[in-house]
Amino acid sequence: MRIAFGFDIFYPETNGVITTTINLANNLIRQGHSVWFFVPKEKGFTANVIEEGIRVVHVPAIPAWIYKGIKLLPIYGWYLMPYLVKYHIDIVHNTSPWLMGMALNHAARRLHIPTIATHHTLIDNPIYIRYALKSKTLANAAKDAIWTVVFNPFYKLTWMATAPNKETCEQVRSRIPGLEVRYVSNGIDISRFDDSLPESPLPAKIAPEWLGKRTLLYIGRLGYEKAVDVAIKAFALCLEKNPDAHFIIIGQGPAEDELIKLAQSVDKTNHIHMTGMIPNQELIGSKLLKKISAFVTASLSENQAMTVIESLCSGTPVIAADVANMRALISDEQGWFFEGGSIDSLADMMDHVLNNPEERDRKAAEAGKAIRKFDGAKVASEFVSLYEELINMKKEGFFVPGGEKRARKYLRKIRKADQNIAVK
Repeated sequence: MRIAFGFDIFYPETNGVITTTINLANNLIRQGHSVWFFVPKEKGFTANVIEEGIRVVHVPAIPAWIYKGIKLLPIYGWYLMPYLVKYHIDIVHNTSPWLMGMALNHAARRLHIPTIATHHTLIDNPIYIRYALKSKTLANAAKDAIWTVVFNPFYKLTWMATAPNKETCEQVRSRIPGLEVRYVSNGIDISRFDDSLPESPLPAKIAPEWLGKRTLLYIGRLGYEKAVDVAIKAFALCLEKNPDAHFIIIGQGPAEDELIKLAQSVDKTNHIHMTGMIPNQELIGSKLLKKISAFVTASLSENQAMTVIESLCSGTPVIAADVANMRALISDEQGWFFEGGSIDSLADMMDHVLNNPEERDRKAAEAGKAIRKFDGAKVASEFVSLYEELINMKKEGFFVPGGEKRARKYLRKIRKADQNIAVK
């Protein structure tokens, strides 16, 4: 099978969507399939092949001010059709509903190629909308409009959707009646977490004296939606009772400069360590997550956070906001929950975790048992089954609205141009 994935943000930026999709693609390749990534062209990333044979199509695009890494390109996708024809693409799998996704959907409709989309990012959350509108009031008012303007047109051209969280599946079903929505978890390469593997050196940005059972850690994008500011303020309160504690923050993003200033203003003892980006392979290879007390995330807008999954698979318990999507990912035996958005509640939980090492160790043992749940090979097999289902739908004559007329028109043109494309 030949699968094309569409991205609106890609290298040199990094995020959980990129990480989980690369893992999926690698597993698909191991299972004998071929994979292409369609990504916005970026001078900081020019590789044509990455990982285990993922081929990259660099699509010309121009920078946008909406969100770091987002690019602008035409949505109707006529310029993508030659690539889909040339590579004999069987399935288009989109990772977001923005411009690249729309362009691939339009191109696929004309060529009668089945499309599937994974609803990764909860961009209808006002904190994401605020990036574009620069106003909390306008962002709150625009929450419903996002579905009308972005999601509805995108899913109208999508044959099937998936989400890595069952509550998100229900949300999409309620918003897009008639769309087939399936739950499929994100996956990771669980072999990387094998305790028998040799341990690589600590990343150069991590000082050994920061680590131990008095250390908390956050890894992820430094965006406003991640509520890292809440975690920093909470740790500053926790530090008053626990002056020997450390909080390591690894990542970069649009809120980075503001968060550095915040950390410097609330931490006079230099126990909040902001390292910037560290490659994922260095973090996992050095077994950094095993050398701390707990992973912390204050985000209220996660769908299925990859860094939380990696923490659990490392045997590291998690402190998370008490919201449905986190409850679906972490059990009470694997972590602790605080009142979402409450700095005092998170500070109290940090204090509790740091001062109850036996409880922490029990939860760590339970966290490690989650690893099989997120086996990337198993997840890839689930997607292959969905791809096969979509191809059967095509054989049985399924078209998205307006698809049949457009497909017949463009496929006829291709045949006349003596292009080699199989029409079933």
